[in-house]
Amino acid sequence: MLPLRLPTARLAFGILLLGALACRAGGVAQPEYDAAAVVEGDAAPGVRTDTVDDPFTVRLDRARWVQRNRVGPQRAFWDDIAVLDIAAAEKSARSLDEKTFVLALRTLMAGDPEGAAIAFAALHAQATEPAVRTRARVGLTMALSWRSDWPALARIGHDPDSLDQDQAPSVTQAGVERWARALAAVPLAEVFVPEEPATLPMRRSAFGTPVVTVRINGHPYQFWLDTGASMTLLSAAVAVEAGVVLAAPDTLALGVVAGHIPARAVLIDSLAIGPMVARGLGAAVVNPGALRLDRAQHNGVVEAVQIDGVIGTDLLRHLDLVLDAGAGTMTIRRPRRDVRSPRNLFWVGYPVVKLVTRDGRPILFGLDTGAEGTFVTTALLRKLPRTPIAARHMTLGGLGPEKQRTQWVVRDVALSDGDYAIALRNTPVTPEHRWTFVTFDGMIGSDVALATRMHLDFTNGIFDVRPSAARPDGGPSVTVRQQ
Repeated sequence: MLPLRLPTARLAFGILLLGALACRAGGVAQPEYDAAAVVEGDAAPGVRTDTVDDPFTVRLDRARWVQRNRVGPQRAFWDDIAVLDIAAAEKSARSLDEKTFVLALRTLMAGDPEGAAIAFAALHAQATEPAVRTRARVGLTMALSWRSDWPALARIGHDPDSLDQDQAPSVTQAGVERWARALAAVPLAEVFVPEEPATLPMRRSAFGTPVVTVRINGHPYQFWLDTGASMTLLSAAVAVEAGVVLAAPDTLALGVVAGHIPARAVLIDSLAIGPMVARGLGAAVVNPGALRLDRAQHNGVVEAVQIDGVIGTDLLRHLDLVLDAGAGTMTIRRPRRDVRSPRNLFWVGYPVVKLVTRDGRPILFGLDTGAEGTFVTTALLRKLPRTPIAARHMTLGGLGPEKQRTQWVVRDVALSDGDYAIALRNTPVTPEHRWTFVTFDGMIGSDVALATRMHLDFTNGIFDVRPSAARPDGGPSVTVRQQ
């Protein structure tokens, strides 16, 4: 291994999405467009387009809504795949390649990345249809990256096929293989998690993200918990102080919403979160300036917030995790595999939660506890065209002249995780977002995580939110302000 030095050159080769830096400073950057563009011409006459000044709120009520079999117009195979409708995709598959792809994706969504990797690898090597072969390559990357199997990822060769323009994000996702080549000598990390639950203190950062104490080689630091980051990340200052060593000499890049930041691959001897200990963990390191975020105050003063690092899904996937912001605690334990558990949390290169509308329609939300704000996309409005929308007029202050901006929000969207109805009110709207070959209807951010008691178990595919244990009356209405 090499001694750690701060990167001096940018070789923007690897692409790895960092959720904590992807959506900040008031949630997400909102484009300016009119209401017709928001609903893309599908709005019914009953849609309200008035103005609203009320904050984003989350309301939880006990309810059980069940996904129903819906009969609608015939969709194309890849449209069914984009919404993770496995049953429909099995019916719309016309070729052996497509049927095999559905089987591999079903295996991945069932929580068997090893089996999915075998199926996707065989399909990538043998499929005769270019579209299937290319997406199988992405699926293989998904399955291997979930296990942080860097040696296997590094062995994947370059695929001469390319995706069509509509599928371009999948090419970006496959760039994780460049990181794998930098970490090819790093074996799978050894992660110990106790069987008995351990409750640890958790606080809220200035940006609203969950923060816990992490010990790297015995040194304590404050890290964000970020389900939107596929890889653990730390600042170079922390790495030097903790004695972390480089895994490769090359400077790579992390993809963030504003472009790329230079980063390098490192090997962490020991990382502990309470009684959980990971040994031999591959991670990314960046200059401290890349983890220094500016927080604008109401009086126009800008506060600089320094982040020590980020815990990503490479570690969170090993945990049965309960975040209770009301109590200020995080409870972790070793997951116990239960094949009977109904799954609504999946890994498709990004954590995705399957929710249900009041009429039983399935909805897909990304899960990013590193994102400050929850939002919905225009894909959701096409599925629910009568959803009321409103304009929020915002004044952006600070140094220089004030600027006015219009942000479109949905007035009220009622969803369910199976046990609780989750009412999102005054939620920002963004253009349709596709990750790999999946179309998201929205993104669940840290504001929902910190307004509820959130249970995450990636092993068994469990996403569950309910009122915090610190609110014995159930606290049916919890308000979270988006700055």
